[in-house]
Amino acid sequence: MQEKLLYGAAGHYRRGRELEADGHREEALQAWQAALRDLHAVAPQRMRDILLAQVYLACHIASRTDDPEGAATDLRLGYSYARTTRDTSVRQLAEDLWREQRETRRAQPLE
Repeated sequence: MQEKLLYGAAGHYRRGRELEADGHREEALQAWQAALRDLHAVAPQRMRDILLAQVYLACHIASRTDDPEGAATDLRLGYSYARTTRDTSVRQLAEDLWREQRETRRAQPLE
């Protein structure tokens, strides 16, 4: 059952990436939400955490213009999972996005 959920989540993640690449952001976010539901039903393990990081970071990237607060939450979750994985590519992406977010906030004027 756990393995089936992981494979299903990976399929949702891939489908979301394809949809986003084709300009269908809302549909991509829906696919990623389906992936998150599957992943959160799986017991903690390395592959699950890698996929969780990838999905949350993808949601962050897709949402940061239209939903900055939701995107910030996705970044925090993705960053947290990425740090636990020991997967260098996911961790590097998370670090880059975290740094970019921090720099963007510094550049914004205070209201």
